[in-house]
Amino acid sequence: MLENADKPSSQNVLAQVSDYLTGLKASIEAPVRVREEELAGRLGVSRTPVREALIRLDTIGLVSLRPGKGALLAPTSDTDYLEWLQIREQLEGLATREAAMNATQRDVDHLRRIFAPFMDAAQAAAQPANAYARANVDFHQEIVRLSGNALLVKMWALFGHLQTSYRRQTIARLHRQDDSMREHLEIIDAIHRRDADGAEDIARRHVRSLLKAFAAATPP
Repeated sequence: MLENADKPSSQNVLAQVSDYLTGLKASIEAPVRVREEELAGRLGVSRTPVREALIRLDTIGLVSLRPGKGALLAPTSDTDYLEWLQIREQLEGLATREAAMNATQRDVDHLRRIFAPFMDAAQAAAQPANAYARANVDFHQEIVRLSGNALLVKMWALFGHLQTSYRRQTIARLHRQDDSMREHLEIIDAIHRRDADGAEDIARRHVRSLLKAFAAATPP
């Protein structure tokens, strides 16, 4: 019994594999082969749950399984990210509306704490290069969680790797940190007021402005 209790569940292995590959995806510029045995060794688990995890991650597009060649991890393309933003506007509008109706004062305080290190210019400048990108991802994940919509949470978990893997490059590429910060604080204020209509509108405009800026900066 103790042996089974210590053995990682397939769900835990799936989460570990997904997190590792999402981080790797954000750093690569060309496709790389994912070797099952190397991944199992890195995570300290057997190959079977890793193989099962890769099969599941293939269904959501995080990796591509090639018969006889294993799994291939490719960087997120501009087209992938643009399509994700189109979907994300709808998902995030709904999530933010629901969050405005569900969030407690403690939840609002937590949302503000996510961006606390960036409120002061000197403090923000001292943060690691990818700190704001990480905070950005955490913020949007928290909004989805606060929606209380289990299906929406699952959809975000399935495709959020597109958000995570491209966020760092997008912020640096478009120089949007100041605009992004202002829009996030407006969303938090609307949630604090329990202004569901206003929160949804700001969230949709936030994603739409990012989509337009990204499309304008992306070569045809």
